[in-house]
Amino acid sequence: MGYISLEECLLDLERSGQLIRIKEEVDPYLEMAAVHLKVHEAQGPALLFENVKGSKFRAASNIFGTLNRSKFIFRDTLPLVHQLMELKNDPVKAIKHPFKNFAAGLAALKALPYKNPFNKPVLTQQIQISDIPAIHHWPMDGGAFITLPQV
Repeated sequence: MGYISLEECLLDLERSGQLIRIKEEVDPYLEMAAVHLKVHEAQGPALLFENVKGSKFRAASNIFGTLNRSKFIFRDTLPLVHQLMELKNDPVKAIKHPFKNFAAGLAALKALPYKNPFNKPVLTQQIQISDIPAIHHWPMDGGAFITLPQV
């Protein structure tokens, strides 16, 4: 139920034919944004830029580029989210139909932060913020932004 990591999501998209790997070097200054825009406007697949100029990291783009792809990504969790939203709007439903809503309650519990003493973060490498691909979208932009893809 759901993905453990972004990598798992990207592999699932690739298996279903909804992701293209771009192996050629792509410049984060205007070129990546231009490729993304063309693909997005055509309702195209998700993109994985494997060779970003000046970066040792890959970059994914257009992951949620279509409604159908978003539904595909959340196909396992979306029904439970809808059920939880209904229960939030009318909590009495949980009391009236406890067995019907058991799975939604369990999903809500799983979503809570859980501290497992055996699951400690593993630092595999030291990085600097400048190592992350910073995409410059337009020639007149104030600079490259690493947070823009998240908004």
